[in-house]
Amino acid sequence: MRILLLVFSFLLALVGLPHGTAHAAPRPADARDWTTSIVFTPDGRVQVGNPAAKVTLTEWLSYTCSHCADFAAESKVELHALIRSGKVRVDYRTMPRDALDLAAGLLVRCAGPAKFLRLHDAVFAGQKAMLDRAQAFAATPPAQQPAATIGARLVQLADATPLRAIGRAAGVTDAAYTACLNDDAAQKRVIAVAEAAQTANIASTPTFEVNGRRVEAHGWAALKPQLVATR
Repeated sequence: MRILLLVFSFLLALVGLPHGTAHAAPRPADARDWTTSIVFTPDGRVQVGNPAAKVTLTEWLSYTCSHCADFAAESKVELHALIRSGKVRVDYRTMPRDALDLAAGLLVRCAGPAKFLRLHDAVFAGQKAMLDRAQAFAATPPAQQPAATIGARLVQLADATPLRAIGRAAGVTDAAYTACLNDDAAQKRVIAVAEAAQTANIASTPTFEVNGRRVEAHGWAALKPQLVATR
């Protein structure tokens, strides 16, 4: 589990060096697929699922956190099924802790709500390659020099890692992604989640809340029973 950086340290890192089988139950043909109900909130959160669901799962996560990637892989089938059924809504709070994290957080939002889940899963699936190539980039001369802007550093990281390829596979053009990386308002919305995490005393990722109550669970096996019990 990785400990969060202080917000001020995070902001400095942006212009410096980057840091380093269950099956879903069939649904009736006329049932609504609530995974298509996705809202980007003004404060940087992403809400997926039925607004009237009895259970709201809040997940504080980072795209460079290996435990978060493990959770995404372990929970994908069953959690998506719960969202699809309308029984659970997920409030994703994607916290960037360094420049690479911010570049990934902007990518998953870049194609709009409809492609958020696809990009979210794809970034976690490609996390190891992303981290390995970011580490290699850190040893290059361009990485040793402070970037002129946050956007400039993010573009360097997108070019050096598989993030652009992940975006292209979901229909995000290079031009569109570059625009997202340089969008000051979009950057601030994602950074706002990291700032909110500090206020909420979120010390590590992933951290979960069920209906507003923080729970002691860091993986799907421990979390699933708490979602079922709440329903």
